[in-house]
Amino acid sequence: MPLDNNYAESAPTNQGLDDFNLGDLTAKLLRRRWIIGSAWLATVLGGCFYLSTTRPLFEASAMVNIEKERGNAGIYTNNGALIESKNEDYYQTQYRLLTRYSLIEKVHKDLQFESHPEFGGPGGVAALQRAVKIIPIARSRLLFVKAFSHDPRTAASIANTLSEAYVAENLSNQLFISKDVLNALQIEASNPRARRLYESLPNVVNSALIQGLKTDYFKLESQAAELSQKVTPKHPAMIALRSNMASLKAQLDVETDKIVNSLKAELSGQLRGNNVRVVEPARVPESPFKPNRKGTLSLSIIGGLLLGLALGLAIEALDQSVRTETDVENKLGLPFLALVPQGKRKSGERAYQALLSNEHSFTAESFRSLRTMVGFAGVDGKSKVMIVTSALESEGKSFVSCNLAVTFASLGEDVLVIDGDLRRPTIHKVLGISRERGISDFLAAGKAAAEVAGLVQDCDVKKLKVLCCGTKPPNPSELLNTPRVPALLAWASTHFDRVIVDTAPILPIHDTLLWARHIPSAVLVVRHGKTRSGAVTLSARKLAGAGAKVLGVVLNAAKPGGLAYTDRYYYYRSYTEAADRRKEPAPARSASS
Repeated sequence: MPLDNNYAESAPTNQGLDDFNLGDLTAKLLRRRWIIGSAWLATVLGGCFYLSTTRPLFEASAMVNIEKERGNAGIYTNNGALIESKNEDYYQTQYRLLTRYSLIEKVHKDLQFESHPEFGGPGGVAALQRAVKIIPIARSRLLFVKAFSHDPRTAASIANTLSEAYVAENLSNQLFISKDVLNALQIEASNPRARRLYESLPNVVNSALIQGLKTDYFKLESQAAELSQKVTPKHPAMIALRSNMASLKAQLDVETDKIVNSLKAELSGQLRGNNVRVVEPARVPESPFKPNRKGTLSLSIIGGLLLGLALGLAIEALDQSVRTETDVENKLGLPFLALVPQGKRKSGERAYQALLSNEHSFTAESFRSLRTMVGFAGVDGKSKVMIVTSALESEGKSFVSCNLAVTFASLGEDVLVIDGDLRRPTIHKVLGISRERGISDFLAAGKAAAEVAGLVQDCDVKKLKVLCCGTKPPNPSELLNTPRVPALLAWASTHFDRVIVDTAPILPIHDTLLWARHIPSAVLVVRHGKTRSGAVTLSARKLAGAGAKVLGVVLNAAKPGGLAYTDRYYYYRSYTEAADRRKEPAPARSASS
């Protein structure tokens, strides 16, 4: 179905993305203030609940220094083999030794935790092992032995006891290793086993002098083997070569003995000592490690606000309802006519009472603005007869129809309001008149358009006439398909300056499209914050397809809470109140008069 060119030209674009500013963001956040506030409050209350129900956990830390073993005597025996203890993973080994089960078990026993509420029972040692953590200090030989407990004194006791047990165990191991190696070195030097032991020591093997002497000895030994193939053992050259070899061998033994004697002296004097010490013992913590009250409250307050903002913006992004003039132009691609606030009426008060009173009213001013915008939109004169409709029911189209008709009548125009909703007529209720006879009677059995004059009723507004629905017909679609509809509209446009037809909603039924075939202009009423933009867009397409031009959109029942409403109301009040203050008092009569 081809669309009207005017509607096609006003299709929604992405211009709103380019015009986005802080005011738009503020308006969106104000609309979702209850969601944002609820999310923030829920997060803060959750944080408070966590703080009130979580049992405090205390952390105590002891600082321990682990130095690498001094000198070149980092050697110990393991099943008779000599092993160098300075491996690259030395510190990682110490970290594992600190938290091994046997050491934790010793600490558990020393602290008498068999009946402790946290670390007692069958799994007490495992629980204590989980409560200990080793934290190395980067770029240093220091580490923290951390212990966690619900009791601050218990946490400090665990950290100190474990650190002291590790230091004592390390000293015992050092003394044992030193004695073990020293005993191995006490074997008589004349014993062939001792000589092999000396030569296998890392200190001897790694000595540059020993390595040089061995290299020279191996060269002489190679020369002797070659020369023995040519001469006898008593040859002077052979004798000289063997003499040199003996001299080198003796020098090797002397240098080896020097290194061994030095190692004996070092071990005998216990020069190695203990390379582990407690630098700073753990103190009883004054405040719990968990929960962090200040951090939790700060995180709850800030995180709750961020969560609320994110949730509000997410819901706003998913919301397809129409709320502002920008939404009308960007989401719908239609002209914006007016924003009508949601008002409260007193019992028995007419819906158009604000237009008849002389008091300042934002609602009345909104309908006067709508009248002006409709006049601008229908400047070509084709809007003398217009449809007022909506996409769905309960959007306030009848309310807008009657108030718009009253504004035109207040200018002195002869206005006719036709209740074109033959299924659920409402105009007679808004204007307070009877609907016993009306348009359905003419469409069902009328013979001449002049008969409509007898069905038109007066109301309490001057210059305003009403053509009610009449008896609700069983076949409204068939009645609206008769030639009497264009005849009725032709008669109305001849006898009235303005004709407003209040029709049924577009999407539930197609009655409005039957009217649109004969009426060139239409006004769409959209309920503020309720109607989805897709429904309005589809309705506008249907009207355009039927041949009616959509003059624009009226946002009805707008609620305070967004900048689109608040700014307009504030500007109106500010302007009218300033105008009242500027009114000059009436001049006093002179005595002569």
